[in-house]
Formats: sequence, C-alpha cells, structure tokens
Amino acid sequence: MKSSDLIVVPNVAIAGAELFSKIAKQSVRDRGRFIVNLSGGSTPLRMYESLLRQGDLPWEATWVTWGDERFVPPESKESNYGLAKRLLLEKVPIPSNQILSWPWDPKLAAPKTAQIFEDLLKNTFGNPPIFDLTFLGLGEDAHTASLFPGSEAIYAQGLTSAVKTANLGWRLTMTPRVLSSSLTVAFLVSGKSKLTALRNTISGEGDLDSFPARAITARNDQLVLTDQVL
Repeated sequence: MKSSDLIVVPNVAIAGAELFSKIAKQSVRDRGRFIVNLSGGSTPLRMYESLLRQGDLPWEATWVTWGDERFVPPESKESNYGLAKRLLLEKVPIPSNQILSWPWDPKLAAPKTAQIFEDLLKNTFGNPPIFDLTFLGLGEDAHTASLFPGSEAIYAQGLTSAVKTANLGWRLTMTPRVLSSSLTVAFLVSGKSKLTALRNTISGEGDLDSFPARAITARNDQLVLTDQVL
C-alpha cells in the first residue's frame, strides 16, 4: 500500500459498489465469470445496500467468497457470510453453488476448518486462486482480513490460516499469498478512527509484524478507497 494507491471519495461504500459493478461487467465480458472476495466490517454492509440498487449486475456469472471469517455458525450475527447472505445474496439471482463460504462444523477445530477451505479454493479456482476483485478493510490496529499485528499468518505459505486471538477467539483468514493473487485489491477505509492506521501503513516505516496490510499486493491494481485526506 502506498500513497499513489489512495482515492479520496465522499462515500466509500458507494465507491466500492461502483468498483464492484465495473469489474464484474468487465470480467464477465473478458472471461465469462466474475470472482469476488468480500470482507467483513461495517463499510461492506453499506456497500451491499448500494449494490441492491443496481439492477444490471451479472449475478448469474458471479462467484463469491470471503477473505476471512469468524469461527462462528453462519447464523451468528458475527458471521461475515451470514450478514452478506441476509443483506445481499438472498436478494439477488446468484446460484447457490457459486457462493463459497468458510465451512462450519462445531466438531471440527479451526485449523482443520481452514485446511478444508483451502482445499475447496484450490479445487474450485486453482492454486493459487486468482480473484478478479478482493475487498479488504483496515483496522485501527492496522490489521487487514484476520491478519493481526504479530500474527504468524502474515508469513504463512499456504492459502489459509487459523488465527487464535486473545480477545476475539479463533479467526479464519486467507494469507497474503492468496490475497495478493487478486487482479485488483481494494481497501475500503472509512472514518477518522482509521486515519492513523492508514497514515502509518502508507508511511513505509515499521515492519510487517506491525502493519500487516503492507503484505498485500495485487497482480494488476491496488486501490485504497477512503473518505479521509492524509
């Protein structure tokens, strides 16, 4: 992430929806399908509302997955997949087999769940999967996906990792390796509370342990859609 990636917009959620629409249509024209990797957080929820107002998106050719997930049942209010399902996916004509959520089985440990999802990604999209568009957020502590400062997952060589946190329990995340295989990566960063983390991440000072978002690149374009001026 660097300063030249920044695009200051009045509304991050609307800008994200517009980017989704643009890349979805172009991907379907060029390759016959659109593979999007969604994120958690409050901004994507508002983006879903904006997407519902667009009536010409190629949902039948869209494949959806998530860059990270909380280790909770899909009906939980904490589930990234569950929220997206209720707010967006149940309301659009996307085939159910084209929605690849992280699996949930209370009998399975988080590391095993991460491995099952890694195998699913490989079998569905190849190794590594190449996403047309990946959305990511940025936490106040500079984490992205479930790649937290000091986490071993920042350096993992596989596609997925299970992360044990002190206060948030287990989290499941794609690794920088697979997130960086996206053609376009878009960070959605809204609100003054994220400003310090954004400045510090872009500054180049410090290491990956402190600023995990720096580990993410893109094959083509990396963007930071933000409503904050640095």
